[in-house]
Amino acid sequence: MPEYIADTNVYIMAASDREFRDRFEAFIRDHGPLLVSAVVAAEYLIGIADASKHMPIVDAMRAGTEVVAPTTEDWYEAGSAISRLGGRTVTRGRSFWNDALLAAQCARLHATLITWNGRDFARLRQHTRVRAIAPFPR
Repeated sequence: MPEYIADTNVYIMAASDREFRDRFEAFIRDHGPLLVSAVVAAEYLIGIADASKHMPIVDAMRAGTEVVAPTTEDWYEAGSAISRLGGRTVTRGRSFWNDALLAAQCARLHATLITWNGRDFARLRQHTRVRAIAPFPR
């Protein structure tokens, strides 16, 4: 069975849109459990102002699965992809670095990435081994 990793934007939408959350939960029941990238968990936690909610959110994200961390090779591949895309001129801050790291991690794990950010990941796909990018249907 193929493995899937959801991007941060998917979890944010699931937290804020009940209809989307229902479809996402059905997808997880049919195709899950999803792997959870430590990159995604960290990005999600950055947006939560109330630190007391951090662990319950992480526990919910990783329910029934494992949190997978990027390796040294993922960091190298992400940096190399950004360099080939133009280095500092394309990073637009930490978010693009995180996207590059997530793309490299998904490629190594042969996991399909579920994201709303098709534009950035299409650019990264030119220079990473990421196999597939699957936007989750609305």
